[in-house]
Formats: sequence, structure tokens, C-alpha cells
Amino acid sequence: MHWRNNQIMKKTGITLIVSLLILIGHLTAASAFDQAVLDRLIVMAQQKNPLIGASHERVISSEAAIEEASAKMGPKIGVAAGALWQKDDPLLPAISPVTGSLIGVVPVGYRNTYVAAAGFIQTVYAGGSLYAGKQAAMLAKEAVVADEKRVGQSVSNAVRIAFYNLKRAEEKEVVAKESVGLAKSHLTRAEKLFKAGVVAKSDVLRSKVAVADAELGLIRVANSVKIALTSLERAVGTEISPDSVKTGAPLSAKDILNAMETDLPDDHMEMAYKDRMELKVYDNLSRQAYKIARAERGQLLPQIVAGGAITNVDNGFFPSGNEEWLMGMMVYWNLFDSGEISAKTKQAKAKARELLCMLDDAKNSIKMEVTQAELNLKSAESRLNVAERQVTESEEDYRIAVKRYEEQVGTNLDILDARLALINSKTERVDALYDISIAYANLIYAVGK
Repeated sequence: MHWRNNQIMKKTGITLIVSLLILIGHLTAASAFDQAVLDRLIVMAQQKNPLIGASHERVISSEAAIEEASAKMGPKIGVAAGALWQKDDPLLPAISPVTGSLIGVVPVGYRNTYVAAAGFIQTVYAGGSLYAGKQAAMLAKEAVVADEKRVGQSVSNAVRIAFYNLKRAEEKEVVAKESVGLAKSHLTRAEKLFKAGVVAKSDVLRSKVAVADAELGLIRVANSVKIALTSLERAVGTEISPDSVKTGAPLSAKDILNAMETDLPDDHMEMAYKDRMELKVYDNLSRQAYKIARAERGQLLPQIVAGGAITNVDNGFFPSGNEEWLMGMMVYWNLFDSGEISAKTKQAKAKARELLCMLDDAKNSIKMEVTQAELNLKSAESRLNVAERQVTESEEDYRIAVKRYEEQVGTNLDILDARLALINSKTERVDALYDISIAYANLIYAVGK
């Protein structure tokens, strides 16, 4: 018995080594191809995903807001034209200064009068409110640009996760097909032994139930593949042909992890505090709120406006020869507004302080996200090591159970249990493998890449 256990252990060790060599051999070649497919999907998502388009439109809107703020600082130039048509010549009565009686009428204008004018108005001084408003608009744009970049990162991460889940579902489908194959193979074996009168009818019936159960599992997994493809299409933002994402051999998340480890520094937290766009968004929005407060406060200072115009009035359609120049300047000082501007200033400052508090909360949230991603990654790696060992041991256990059944020293239940354990272990390996990929993708996203 001791000799037999040693032989089993040796076979198990050899099988494990061979399995790992085969796994590394064909998955290393496959991972590069899978990565190319994933990279193509990410590029497609950056072009097709509506969230990307919406964030870009927000950037365009913020640029227009800067142009609007700049325009308020420049001159306003306009032209005007008018006409007045009367039935008769305009006349005024002439009164005698001596007698006070009417002595006649005096023409006072044209029966048809045309007016043309051109002028400008320029704000000379507005208490700094216009300049502060432009600075606020520029800070708002920086916040929107940072948010656009984070949206791009969110879309890319969503594509990665959806792609990995699709590959997970496809590999589970492979395992489910293997389960059906093993169940049918054992049914054939049980039927032969039943015809030979070696086993009872119950073995055949239980084997048929196992086949039906395996087929139901395959149907469920096949459905999950379609759902995963739909999720990937939503992440990308357009329809995807199933053939365009088929990569043949399984994806090696472990190889992807090894290939990408150099992309991140050891201190993930420091990198996250430096690169996370949310921190830049809150910082810029807080400074914008202070600039808005400065703009509101500036309205309490004197406002100086200058203007000028040239006008002409004549009885011709294009009046000329009677141009008059007008120049003027106005100073307005709002001495009392019942506290309206003061209230708006307080609101803007409170908003700035609120955003600073949200900035601190975002740092705490980032710390939690990075820590959780690191722990999930370590857990997935540990689970993969256990799952690999479990698969090797369950394969050997299933082989022994089949051999014992054929030699009539084992039961049908032993094979059914061993097959179920084998399929479960392979499913666990698939989950652990893709959990590594997803955990690493979430770590990249958590640090701001």
C-alpha cells in the first residue's frame, strides 16, 4: 500500500509538471494575441463609446465658456439704422413775441427722415470681476479635461473587465463541454458493464442523470457567453462580431500580469494620489469656486464703462455729410444692494470649502480602492496556485476512480463524485485565472492609469 501511494505521488508530480509546462507553452503564445484583441477593443471603445463623446462635448462647452468670459472683457461694436416717413412736412407754429398771435408756420425737419449710427462700448474697470470670471472658466475647463481623461480610463477598464468575463465564460463553456463528454463516456462504460451483467441498472440510470445535468450546465454556460458578449458590446459602445473576439487558446491572466508588472511602481498609493483625475477635478473646481467668489465681490467696486458713436440724420436713404461724433464715460458704484452680492460670495466660498472636503474624502476612497485591488490580486494569485494543484489531484483521482470501477473495486458513485470534483476544480481554476486579470485591471484603474 505504501508503495502504491508513492507511485501515485510520483505520477501526480509528473502530471503537475507536464501540465504546467503545457499550460505555459501554449498560453504564453496566446496571451500576446489576446492582448492585441483587447487593445483593439479599447481603441474602438475610445471612438465609439457614448460616454467618451459626452465627455468630449463637455470639454468643447468649457472652451466656449472661456471664450464667453474673454468676450465680456472686450469691446461691443454695433450699428443701427432707422427711418421715419410722414404724410406732410413737419411744421411748428410761429408765434409773434409782441402780440402772441400766430403769424405762420416754420419747417422743423424732413418729411422723410433717415438715421444711421455706429458705436461701441467698452468696460474699462469692473472691480476685477471679469478677469476672475475668465480664470474661473479656465479652471472649470481643466476640471472637465481631467474628468474626460478619467472617463476614458473608466471605459477602458470596463472593456478590460467585460473582455475578461467573456473569456471566462468561453473557458467555462469548454469545461462544461468536457463535463458532458466525461459524463457520456462514463454512460457508455456503464451500459457496457450492465450488458455484461456486471453492474446494476441503477448505475446506467444515474449516469444518464449525470449526462442530463452536465448538458443543462452547458446550456447555462452557453447563455452566459452570449450575455458576456452583450456586456462587452455595451462597454465598447458598438456591436461586436463574436468571431472578432475569439482567440482560440485560453487567455493567461498570469502571463498578462507578469508582462504588465513593470508598468506600475511599488508604491501604488503614491502613484494614485499623484495621477487620479478625481483629485485634480476637485482641486480645480474648488479653486474655480474661489474665483467665482472673487468675481461676485468685484461687483461691489466701481464699474467704469466707456463708449462712443457716430450718427447721421438726413432726408436721403444713405445719409452723409452731417456726421456727429459722440464720446462718453460712465462710472457706476453699487453702494448698497441689500446684501445680494455678499450672499452670492458666501455661497461660492462655501462651495469651495465643500469641494475641499470632497477632495479629502476622495483621497480616503482612493486609499480603500487601491488597498482592495491589491488584496484581491494577492487573493486571486493564491487561489490560482491552489486551483492548479486541485485540478492535477482531481484529474488523478478521476483516473483512479474510472480504473477502480472498471476493475469492479469501485462504485459508480465514486466516478460521479470524482467527475464533479474535477469539473468544479477546473471551473475554480478558470475563475481564479480571470480574477487575477480583473484584479490587476482594477489596480491599474485604481492608481489612475
